[in-house]
Amino acid sequence: MVSEENASQEVVSQQEQSTPSPGALLKERREQLGLSQQDIAGKLFLKPFQINDLENDVIDDKSSVTFTKGYVRNYAKQLGLPSDEVIEAFERYHKQSEVPSSDKLQSFSKRVAKQTHDDRWMMVTYIILLIIIGGVVIWWYQQPGDSAATDASLIESVKDEAIAKARSPESETSFSGNTTSDNTSVGGNSTISAPSSAPSSALSNTPSNLANRDGLEGGSISAPPSEINDSNNLTALVSSMTEDEDVDLNLNETATPISMTFTFSEDCWVNIADATGEIIATGVKQQGRVLDIQGIPPVAVTLGAPDNVRISVNGELADITSFQNGKIARFTLPL
Repeated sequence: MVSEENASQEVVSQQEQSTPSPGALLKERREQLGLSQQDIAGKLFLKPFQINDLENDVIDDKSSVTFTKGYVRNYAKQLGLPSDEVIEAFERYHKQSEVPSSDKLQSFSKRVAKQTHDDRWMMVTYIILLIIIGGVVIWWYQQPGDSAATDASLIESVKDEAIAKARSPESETSFSGNTTSDNTSVGGNSTISAPSSAPSSALSNTPSNLANRDGLEGGSISAPPSEINDSNNLTALVSSMTEDEDVDLNLNETATPISMTFTFSEDCWVNIADATGEIIATGVKQQGRVLDIQGIPPVAVTLGAPDNVRISVNGELADITSFQNGKIARFTLPL
């Protein structure tokens, strides 16, 4: 079998060697006509080296095989040779194939795979970038306004400063109505300063005025009546701001804390706050829990399951049977 294939290949090679090349046919015919390569190049509008390449069966890598085949056809027609036979000899000689090589196909497939890989990574990058931008936008909208925070802090600072001044010993002395700057006792509860200047009639040296002036040494001076505008009075403003707070502070200071004991037979949610507003206890208390707390009365109590709770105040059992109806109970201690 191998010998038969080798024999056939030898026959084909012999036939190819016996068949003249297209370039040799063209060169032989040109020389028979007595024409030079320059003459043919001028008629075909080509350069002499191109005619030389055609006669030597050389194909330029920079030019297409189709163009070279067209030059050969025109060259054959110019010499009077049958162009079809010359083209057939050209194709047999060069054995051109229009199928791309495997190297080119492999290179193209690698380029396509690389492009697909790059596109995927680009898509992932875009998604991550969008997530980051969205997170920044959400964070920005969740931030509180600077103006609102500044106004709130300014109001709180002004109020705290006014309360501190009102409670300081210096302010109490300056606003008290029992003494004056010149140690002269005056009536009333508010501080009223005497006029800085007196009428000219009061300063005259008449006997009656002198007698009245001499009599001042043994008696007290009552200040002249005057009207006070509370809208511009610092004492009124401060007292209006701190009145409620002072009352609460006085109540809290005088009130005695009470001791309370909560015993839970089942799980129960509770919320306990005393008179100062402080949350003493909150959340779910588990079964069997005993809670001992103290608070300023009245103590606000909220029970989610009052049927499962027993309460004692200062050692005495509190009667909460009226609240044990299977509903949420709200009451204050002591009852």
